[in-house]
Parts: sequence; structure tokens; C-alpha cells
Amino acid sequence: MRVCPVCDPSIHDEVTKARKQGNTYVEIGKTLNISESAIRSHFRYSHHDKGNSGQVVYASGQPRLEVTSTGGEFETGELTEPLDLSTDWDSVLRGFGLDPEIFEVADDTVKMSKWQTSKRLENGDRDIIWLYSYKARFTRRATPVDEVEREDIDALCREIMKRKPVKPLDELVTDRALVVLLSDWQAGKGEGGGSAAMTDRIMAAFDKLLIHLKNLEREGRRPSSVYLVGMGDLIEQCTGHYDMQAFQTDLGRRQQKRLVRRLIMWIIDALVVRGYTVYLAAVAGNHGENRNANGKAFTSWGDNDDLAVMEEVAEICAANPERYANVLVPDGAIPEDDLVMTLDIEGVRCGFAHGHQFAKSGLAQAKLENWLRGQVMGKQPVADVDLLFAGHLHHFMTSESTGRVVFQCPAMDGGSKWFTSTSGSSAPSGMLVMCVGTAYGRGWGDLQIL
Repeated sequence: MRVCPVCDPSIHDEVTKARKQGNTYVEIGKTLNISESAIRSHFRYSHHDKGNSGQVVYASGQPRLEVTSTGGEFETGELTEPLDLSTDWDSVLRGFGLDPEIFEVADDTVKMSKWQTSKRLENGDRDIIWLYSYKARFTRRATPVDEVEREDIDALCREIMKRKPVKPLDELVTDRALVVLLSDWQAGKGEGGGSAAMTDRIMAAFDKLLIHLKNLEREGRRPSSVYLVGMGDLIEQCTGHYDMQAFQTDLGRRQQKRLVRRLIMWIIDALVVRGYTVYLAAVAGNHGENRNANGKAFTSWGDNDDLAVMEEVAEICAANPERYANVLVPDGAIPEDDLVMTLDIEGVRCGFAHGHQFAKSGLAQAKLENWLRGQVMGKQPVADVDLLFAGHLHHFMTSESTGRVVFQCPAMDGGSKWFTSTSGSSAPSGMLVMCVGTAYGRGWGDLQIL
């Protein structure tokens, strides 16, 4: 990097003396044949306190660094020698305090400037030299599960592999399955008691779920299987959804996903012990999106933590196929790149969507029904469903006024003080469960909010 000329001890003494005499930077620069900006920046950036290291960047080419949540931009400032970029930018990133393992130059694109300027030589003469400057955008490297969360997943796999196989029950042929809607947990959200209170609510609901199943068994209505359907927003994320999110969250993103995985594994294990076949399914929510600094999803619909956690749970169960042979993922139940998912559950066609793609205004019933009407007109895969399930709006609602039945799932988060303060509205937390199948005239029955 180009050395600041004022850091030369003899020049520095003359500049300091001239300043004490009341001369301006412009007057001093003309007298010593140094640019006014070089003198000004020398004192602005306190070069005089750092000693004559010979490594201070020339003031008019001061390096610049701007960092955002997803990356940023930097400029090297003026350099007297070109950079050797024949390999990579790692040394430049490190020079700005950026870890090359975390950041990389965006699109492998670098802007370079080169120009000539006059420089005073040691003998007092002036010569023409070349100066160089580089500018580039950088982004955070992708952090796939295999790198960031592999340790926890591997630990769960090792734990799962130690568990003994379950003795299978006699084969049951029934016409009903229990559907458990895991909606809007928002693990990591600080409101309403935070993650600890959310965990207590979910575990209490799971306990009630097992009691509900026992009652159904005792009354001769034992379901053939249990569907665990992630309805989106299982994690809170840390930023990108509302202004106070980063301040209020009490868990990091990795911790949020870990907590969700372990809660789902707990109920899976409890169901497997009781002899149930468990089907895993999920849809993507807005809080699961991979968002940029502007709060916008910038990858794909399938790049979503709500889908990822359910895939990870399925992977963990696959580590012990003897015990978890009856934990299955139906075809298309964890979409690759779609916001909607459909399942045929014991002869009843069911559609699932988180709901953030619905209209922003109107009551919940109108949002669900109008959205479904549009899907019918567009001949989309969800057009022929008998039951439609959605989350996102954080309260329970159902309607069968159109010939189709729509269900709005309650949430398990701690509520929103902002929403209540602005609207006066709130809703109790809860977990929606019901049996679905041709055993019921409406296609569903035995509904409970746990």
C-alpha cells in the first residue's frame, strides 16, 4: 500500500511546525509540495500516533469496508503495486478482517483501476508512478447442513442407533389416520416466555396427544397411522422479518433448528414405541426462508429451514432402520421447490400451505377460500382437495361453507405484543389434531386443540 508522505519524520516535523504557526492545510501543501488531502487525512486518521511504520495507506485512497448481514463491499484504496490475484482473494479478505472460510468474492468479479501520478523521489525530484485500486462485492459463503449442523445430527443418529427395535403390533386395517399440525412454533422467539415457555407448551401438547390416542384406542377408533405435518414457521430466524427480531430472539438459528429437531424426535419416538406408523410431511413458511439484508427471500422456495428440519429428522430416523422402519416420508410430502403440498390420507384428499402466499387483507376464512378458488381456476395440483390446512395467521378457524373444508391452525409461539397493541386482538396457543379418513362422513372427526 502507498505510504503516507506526512509520516516521514522530517516532513511530519515541518507540517506540525507550520500548523502551530497557523498555516492552513492548503498553504502547507503548497509549501512542501504535498497534497492538501494527504495532510488532512494524516491527522484525521491519527497516523501521527501510530509511528512511521511505512504501511499507512495514502489518505486519498483510504480503504473502505461495508458489511451487511449477507455480505458487503470493499475497496483496497490506492496501492503502489498490483495485487497478485492469480490464486484467490483470501489475503485481501484477511486484510479487512474477513474470514475467507465465511466470505467470498461475489460472482468472481473484481473491478480494478490503474492510473499515473507524480511522486517525490528521495533526491527531491518528482517522477511518474502507477497506482492501483481494487473494488469488489463479497457474500457470505453458503453454510450447508453438512458443515454447520452435522455434529448435532450425527450425535442424534448415534443416539438413535442405540435404541432397540419395537415389537410390531398386529396389522390394523382402518379407515382413519391422526393428523398432527405442527404450526408456527417460531422456536427462538423471545416473546411470551421465550423458547423455554414454547418448549413447555409443545411438550404439554404432546402429552395430551398421547392421552388422546389412548382414548381413541379404548373407544375402538384407533388410527392406522399418525401424520406429523410441519405447517411452517417452526423456527423464528434471527433477522429479516421485523425490526426488533434480532434483539428479541433468544436462540441462534442453529440452536432453533436443533430444538425443533429434538422436539419432533421426541414425539416420533413416543409414537413408535406405541406401534404407530408415522408419516413426516412439511410445507415452507416465511420464517424459514433464506433472506437477504432487505428482508427478501433470494434463493428458492425449497431453500427453507421448515423443510430442512423435517428432512434432517427423516435422515436421523434412517440411521436406525430396525427401530424406525415405520417412519416414512410419502412422495412429495417434503416439496423440493413448492409452497403447497397435497396428500391422500385414508381416501381423503388434503392440501397444506403455510398461508403467507394468501391475500394480505381480509378475514382468515376469506383468505383461505379465495386462494383455493384461484387454484381451482388455475387447475393447480391442490385444486381437487377436500380439506385445506393453513397456518401463518396464529388462530384457529374452520369453515365448510363452500363444499370444501378449510382449517386455520393455531400457533404455539408466545404471541405478538405489537399485533395485540395495534389491533387489540390475540389468540390462545394450541396444537390442532384430528382424524382424517373415510370413516367420517365429513372426511374428518375427533378434532382437538391441545
